[in-house]
Amino acid sequence: MRKNWQTIVGALSGVTGVAIWALATAIYQPLMQPDGFWTDSSTGQAFPEVGSNNTYWPRDIRQLAILLAFGGVILICRANVRGIVAGAIAMIGWLGVDIWLDRIDVAGGSTATWLAVAGIAVFSTTAVVAARVSAGQGGPPLARHLSAAVTAVLATATMVVTTPWDEPVTNPDQIQVENGLSMLKAGLVAMFIATAIGLVAVQLTAVRTRRVATFVVVAALAAWLATASHGPLLPVGLIGMPVAVTIAVAAAREVPLIRLLPIAIACCVALLPAMIILYIAGSALGSAMTSLADNPPINAADTDLSIAFTGLVLGLLLASISYVMTLPAPKPDSPSRDSGPVVNQA
Repeated sequence: MRKNWQTIVGALSGVTGVAIWALATAIYQPLMQPDGFWTDSSTGQAFPEVGSNNTYWPRDIRQLAILLAFGGVILICRANVRGIVAGAIAMIGWLGVDIWLDRIDVAGGSTATWLAVAGIAVFSTTAVVAARVSAGQGGPPLARHLSAAVTAVLATATMVVTTPWDEPVTNPDQIQVENGLSMLKAGLVAMFIATAIGLVAVQLTAVRTRRVATFVVVAALAAWLATASHGPLLPVGLIGMPVAVTIAVAAAREVPLIRLLPIAIACCVALLPAMIILYIAGSALGSAMTSLADNPPINAADTDLSIAFTGLVLGLLLASISYVMTLPAPKPDSPSRDSGPVVNQA
């Protein structure tokens, strides 16, 4: 029954990811991509339109949706290493096709439908291949933990995807886009969390379930601070989200509650320099993807940050830290007596 439940959740994650990817590719990317020219009022010279911070949020949504579908494959193959490799190969190819589709500027409702059909076919084929090569064997604890923690951190990364407009938004067309983004984010976050829970479900007991639920609530509170407040508590929310979900995944393991505190401290300490490095690397990667897609660049005063890439690498970092720090202590060898040489006594 548990395996059937995990397969259903994995399939739902894949279908949800495909549908969101198709909408972001063919509907929202064309809406957000700058085109035309603007005129300098002082000189009268015309310049091509450029993007700004968060202009290319549909790209992040598309890539997060692909990663969600990948998570669905991992759940279906029970985090088997061979299944993960099969899914990773398909995901890399899918990301390449995604940039190509962006480059040729696909658009329209019918196009979105055909993309969804093709995406479901790719996901289904990948899931079947991953299940076959895994031969019904679940993956090792390391693969299961890393997959669950990364998936959970990607849910928090989804929360920070925003539009480029300042609040409050009053333009009706912009409000419609804001509402659309909110729906896409809600679908991604819900299925990322469901996938993460599915990956650790085999480890859960009644006590561990309560602990996991508690840290998920903490993560939700941090998400509210990160998205609804713009004061001094904003950094607390941005740091608290990934740390809280990482601890939630760690809490599903056989580890005393007191050991979760040093894990949280270690994650916070690693998070600060990592975010700076990933901001630089993610911005460079985002600019490269914008160039590959032949889209207008982001203006020099803003950055072209790839949130999906940043969330993925950050998830791998925090997952690795939490896994190492929750490894069981080595059991001491049973003492053995050395009676020394046997001496014959006369």
